Amino acid sequence: MKILSRIKVIDMTEGVAGPYASTILGDMGANVIKIERPDGDWGRSSGKKRGYDGDLNSQFIALNRNKRDLGLDLNKNEGHVILSRLLKNADVIISNYRPGVMKRFNLSYEDCRKISPNITYCTISGFGQKGEISHLPASDTVVQSISGMMDMIGDRDGQPLRISFPLIDMFAANNAVQAILLSLYSKKNEEKGAKIDISLMNTALAMMANPLSEYLIEGRLPQRHGNQNPSLSPAGSFQTADGKYITIAVLRESHWEKLCYAIDHSHLISDDYFNTNMKRLENREKLNQLLESVFKTKSSSEWIQKLQSADVLSAPLNNFEDIIKDHQFTSTMPLIEFNLPTETVRVIGNPISYNEKFFSADIHPPQKGEHTTEILSEEGYSSLQIKDLYNKGIVFGTD
Repeated sequence: MKILSRIKVIDMTEGVAGPYASTILGDMGANVIKIERPDGDWGRSSGKKRGYDGDLNSQFIALNRNKRDLGLDLNKNEGHVILSRLLKNADVIISNYRPGVMKRFNLSYEDCRKISPNITYCTISGFGQKGEISHLPASDTVVQSISGMMDMIGDRDGQPLRISFPLIDMFAANNAVQAILLSLYSKKNEEKGAKIDISLMNTALAMMANPLSEYLIEGRLPQRHGNQNPSLSPAGSFQTADGKYITIAVLRESHWEKLCYAIDHSHLISDDYFNTNMKRLENREKLNQLLESVFKTKSSSEWIQKLQSADVLSAPLNNFEDIIKDHQFTSTMPLIEFNLPTETVRVIGNPISYNEKFFSADIHPPQKGEHTTEILSEEGYSSLQIKDLYNKGIVFGTD
């Protein structure tokens, strides 16, 4: 499924959001060329080192498939000449450097349009390219804090908590891909590229549309609710007799009736404390205490069988080991296998099923500069010219 096979993407990103955005485009068939500086993508140094003499880690493997890697020193004039040559027939360039860095490399939107007038130019940064704080560095953790996201997560009387994976980065990557695809489609209407800016801050705020809109409309700040849904009750996790947890969700009154019958407490359906969602929210603590005692009478598997048989929204609280050991999940997951020099590893691929197939991973996560010679040859450089570029330290690779 090489739907974007005619699209050439220059990937000048590091870390999470940018690399994942270009990987998604690569999954769709785009010719993605990752430009890597001599020090390397900082994402390579995060976590346990593995493969290629420690050149990879699980994060880099997960976020950098289906792209080729060109080792290039843009601090040297000839490095910029090479990149300009690549840009001439490129469709997209993505960067996630701090605002101002691309301009210092003479790669601003205006600079790139002089080289490629129809370029789709996408930047991803903490706070966007404009504004008083646009110059500040940011990361997913920082944006979780400054956006108010962490303030909503945790127990009611506990400290604010961080979501344990880079949720904002991953969501920003998808925003970037949506915008890039929109720009590419707009060329059918003879539009000439686009200037796209994805802010992690605005991404985080948009993800919190429900509680933020509630504050904007009603002036009410969201409270922490632990593992409970702030708008629905009961909706959260409860411990069972075997020490495990299950999660239930009551979305409407018919669900409440089914739950009450399933737990053999049908009298609660018309109870004045619990007969509407609003009353259940007002009396959440009392209801939760009752449910906690009920769910501790059976094991997790017993409750799941009983609840699901009664058509109650419910599920066990799994960890990754539970999921990977369960064939009903793995049989429909886009798992990808890579053969590295020292081991074979599996990662999760793109979740989109297109015409009943997942996207394939045809290019393994690259070493620094792994495809330098190959890419330069495609751009018309002779073997002697390429050797000279290596000798001058303008490019580097694995050859």
